[in-house]
Amino acid sequence: MIYRLELPRNNTTALDFDSMVMANQMKPFSQLSQNELLVKIHRLPYDNVSVDSLWNGEQLFFKFNSECLDDFDINVVGTFLFLKFAAYEILKPLMIEFGEFLKVKTDRGDLMMFNLMTFAAENTKQTLYKYCDGFEDGLKSLIFDEIYVNKKSLFKSKLEGGNLIYCNEDFYYLVKKKWVYRYYFLY
Repeated sequence: MIYRLELPRNNTTALDFDSMVMANQMKPFSQLSQNELLVKIHRLPYDNVSVDSLWNGEQLFFKFNSECLDDFDINVVGTFLFLKFAAYEILKPLMIEFGEFLKVKTDRGDLMMFNLMTFAAENTKQTLYKYCDGFEDGLKSLIFDEIYVNKKSLFKSKLEGGNLIYCNEDFYYLVKKKWVYRYYFLY
C-alpha cells in the first residue's frame, strides 16, 4: 500500500517558510543571483537539486507560524519534512538514502529539514489522466510501480511535478507506531 503524507486536517503549516524566505537567507552565501536562487528553489521538488548545493552558508533560520500551536515531531511544509531530533533519530534509517538532511534553527529550537530527492516509477498505463477541453489537466488517479515503491520509504511523483510526499508501508507503520493519530495519511 502507498500513502500520501500531509498535515493533519484543520492544521496550519507549522513554519513561515517559502522560497523568498529561503532565498533571502541564502543570497549572501551564494554565487547565484536572487532570481536564480528563487528559480532553483521553486524547482527543487522537480529537479531534485540539493539545497546545500545552492549556497555556502551554515544554517537556515525559520520562524514558527504564530497560528500554529501544535508541537508535532514531524512537520510537513510543502515538499519538505521538518523533524525534531527524536523523530530524526528514529526515522533517519528509513529516509537517509532518499534525500538530504539539513540542520536548521527555528524560534522553537533546532530541527532537521529533509529535502526529498527521490522519484518513484509511475505505472503510466494504469494512471488515469484528467482532460479539460481536450487538453491534459492533471491526474484522476496515480498508480506507482509496486516493485519500485516497496523499496523506497519516501518518494515523489514526476507526473505530479514532485509536489506531494508519498511513503511506503514501512514508513507509514513506523510513524503510526510512534506517533499515533498525529499525522494524516491519504491512501
